[in-house]
Amino acid sequence: MVSFSVRHDPVPASVKIDLELHKPYRTWFGLGRLRCEWCHHTWGAHGCPQRRSAVKLLASCIGSDSLRDVLTTLIGFSWDGGAA
Repeated sequence: MVSFSVRHDPVPASVKIDLELHKPYRTWFGLGRLRCEWCHHTWGAHGCPQRRSAVKLLASCIGSDSLRDVLTTLIGFSWDGGAA
């Protein structure tokens, strides 16, 4: 009998898709404000709301404390549930 070994990915596919689709672009021929390419929300300090929630979900799936620290710095949230 042959046994197959499939690696389990802890990060949901929806997170990967949201991180790929929600990217900034500039309005007014590249001179205006930043907006999200996918949902057209204003791009804030931490991206659009969907991207921010995807990064939070990604950070919750990561087991490494050093990577969590980097994500905390990038998106500005604390692990106690409140915004930093």
